[in-house]
Amino acid sequence: MIDFYIKKSKKDRNYEAQIYAYRYSTTYSKYPRNIAFADSALEVAKKSGKDDLLSSAYINRGKTWMDEKRYQKSLDDMLQAIKYSNKIGDNYTTYKTRYFIAQNKIYLGLYDEAIEELKPCIIFFKNNINNNSLGKDYEMFYMYSLMSYIDTNSKIYHQKENKPLLAEAFDYIKKNNLPQYLPYFVASDGINSFYAKNYKIAIEKLNKALALYNDKRFHYTETFYLGMSNWQLGNKEKAVRYFKLIDAQYTKNGKLDPHFRPTYEYLIKYYKAAGSKDLQLVYVNKLMELDRNYEKNYKYLYTTINKEYDTKKLQQEKSQLENSLQKQRIFYAAFFLIALFGGLFFVYRYLKLKKQYREKFENIIHPELHQTNKSENLKFYSPLPPADAEEIYYDNVPGINPQIVEHIVMQLENLEKEKLYLDPQLSQKSLSESIGTNSTYLSKIINVYKNKNFNHYINDLRMDYLLTQLKTKRKYLNKDVNQLAVLSGFNSTESFSKNFQRKFEMKPSVFIKLMKENAKNSA
Repeated sequence: MIDFYIKKSKKDRNYEAQIYAYRYSTTYSKYPRNIAFADSALEVAKKSGKDDLLSSAYINRGKTWMDEKRYQKSLDDMLQAIKYSNKIGDNYTTYKTRYFIAQNKIYLGLYDEAIEELKPCIIFFKNNINNNSLGKDYEMFYMYSLMSYIDTNSKIYHQKENKPLLAEAFDYIKKNNLPQYLPYFVASDGINSFYAKNYKIAIEKLNKALALYNDKRFHYTETFYLGMSNWQLGNKEKAVRYFKLIDAQYTKNGKLDPHFRPTYEYLIKYYKAAGSKDLQLVYVNKLMELDRNYEKNYKYLYTTINKEYDTKKLQQEKSQLENSLQKQRIFYAAFFLIALFGGLFFVYRYLKLKKQYREKFENIIHPELHQTNKSENLKFYSPLPPADAEEIYYDNVPGINPQIVEHIVMQLENLEKEKLYLDPQLSQKSLSESIGTNSTYLSKIINVYKNKNFNHYINDLRMDYLLTQLKTKRKYLNKDVNQLAVLSGFNSTESFSKNFQRKFEMKPSVFIKLMKENAKNSA
């Protein structure tokens, strides 16, 4: 439809219609086509030679540059626009242009110069509110000029001047039923409170402003000052949530007003204090990217921005962070390799130990399958002497009569047969007394014929008894260590466990576990 209108206006050589068509196309196009349409409108205006059309075309392109945040270019076009509007005495266009010039100067950080542009705008639009005509909205520009003047005053700490201006705005909005402007002035009041260091009041008013807006736009100013106010109150985690909302918009659009640059300085400080070097580096890189853009497109503003992190400091911090993270990555890699090899070693050790336990377990459970040459020791373990060597057999203990030796050996056989070793009160002294001998003889005979000392002899008998019970009666597998100790004649769990490990070279719990596995597999 627009293409048709452009072609028709060209054919009719209707410059005004052509400019209108190009302006319309500019408004509904994205960069760079919007600039191309704005350029076309200006070319047509130049062909026409009419000052009013030239003023209109320059304003159109200036506003387009402003939308693209190219404020110096926008300012240049607005200054051209005001030159042509002054020629024809079009005060409305002149003051409207001065309003746009003020906006560019605000973005460029020229606050005092912006104030000088806004003061006469407020007076002119206020005095001509009742002169509204087609295409002219004095009331809207009065509200915008007043709003901009208040915000700029806040930035240069002229909060006191804002009190009567805010009262004027709220009074006018109420009298003329203009609720669409209310949230903007509530936000301005909140920003004014921020610069007056009334941070709690600022938060209250900024939140109220956000609730009053009837749109789906992202409100950078309110979000930014909510973050700043919370930061000043020490609510840094909450402040960071607001700053991250601004960062999300920058990530999405690739654009950010220089006024909101501190967002990244605060994010850097927050994650530096938190020791989160990865995120600190992310925001250092983003701020450097922003500064490159600002330096390119806002040369004057970039030199005037109050920067806690300038380019040199950012580069130094980035270098330090990258070096630190590199060392950290090397450390983590080394730690991972050590952990990996350590883990493999422990797995190897575990499997090896498990295999050893299994082999020992099989030797204990099935000793007949794992006999070794024990011919030299057999005579010490057999309770019965060979039939043809009775005197020789009992004559192995020097200094003790063979008959006494025979008597004691037979008593030991009876002890084993009757399972007297299960008595937890049994001792070397009590046993020697019960069989009519002394402790010395008993000890020597056990050493020679059992190849053990008294304690090991008795405790091994108890272990052999327990092993038989575990092998033949499955219910014992469900008993705990304390119960097994009592069952096998030990006074304490500690003594039981110590002797179990000495004899079987594994903990009772490991042995019971293997027994259960064995029982399960054989079931």
